[in-house]
Amino acid sequence: MQLILSRDRFKRCITPWLFLILPLSFYLLILAYPLLGSIVLSFTEWSGMGSPPTFVGIDNYSYLISVGSIALAIKNNLLWLVLFVPIPTAIGFILAYFLSANTKINVILRGMFYIPMIISNAVMAIMWLHVYAPQHGLIAEALKVMHLPPLSRSLLTRPDFAIIAVSFVGIWHWIGFPLVIYLAAIQDIPQDLLEAADLDGASAFYKVLHIVIPFVRHATTVVIALGTILSMKVFDLVYIMTGGYYKNDVLGTYIWRLAFDQYQLGRASAVAVIEFLVITAVVIPYISWQLRTGEIEI
Repeated sequence: MQLILSRDRFKRCITPWLFLILPLSFYLLILAYPLLGSIVLSFTEWSGMGSPPTFVGIDNYSYLISVGSIALAIKNNLLWLVLFVPIPTAIGFILAYFLSANTKINVILRGMFYIPMIISNAVMAIMWLHVYAPQHGLIAEALKVMHLPPLSRSLLTRPDFAIIAVSFVGIWHWIGFPLVIYLAAIQDIPQDLLEAADLDGASAFYKVLHIVIPFVRHATTVVIALGTILSMKVFDLVYIMTGGYYKNDVLGTYIWRLAFDQYQLGRASAVAVIEFLVITAVVIPYISWQLRTGEIEI
């Protein structure tokens, strides 16, 4: 009898792992192996061709700190983060709240707000390059209509405004995601609570603050965590719209310049490792705080 129980217990323990073999294999091959490879490569000097990598210790990290380019890239990423996370999160929540009723006009408006999400970043960047064009762009034409002085040059060529201008393109593109996430969370709120609040004479602001926001906190965690990760990984919009100009570097464009313009794969890998550490330093404390406060559960 004990032998039969032991076999049953063994089967219950081993069966989940059998199902996990394939996805874990893909994870180790596609994610873990390149990550470890980048870490190893960051301690070497290599052009990507010809002679094999040469071990140089922490020279790549010392160089990145000494020239200051990495600090500028991280600053631009953090500026993008400050704009890209709270603004779409707030707008997405507001839109989801007002469009939560399943009426025909709301369904149409949801689709209109989500359309930018299905446009590729490359197409979107080219489209907004024309919007920002100083002579014939949408902004230039709007200034003419309002009889205001025209732009002397594009905002994208001004180092102090370029990242901000590009980040608003990312915001416009990203709003559809929090809209959908919050919409699903709001529609999942028990209607009994909202009806009881109405009977008690609660205002709309009170219902949002004390019923809706607490019920969508898990959606907020998802939106903020993914927005933070995307902010630190941004590349294509900045590269296409600014050309990867030094002052507009983010970590992604800096990696590209080192690897494919200067053929310094060791230093590019060091930047990639630093990017991974920055993302971890930003996201992990937030998730840990959410776990400690009981906002999310595992």
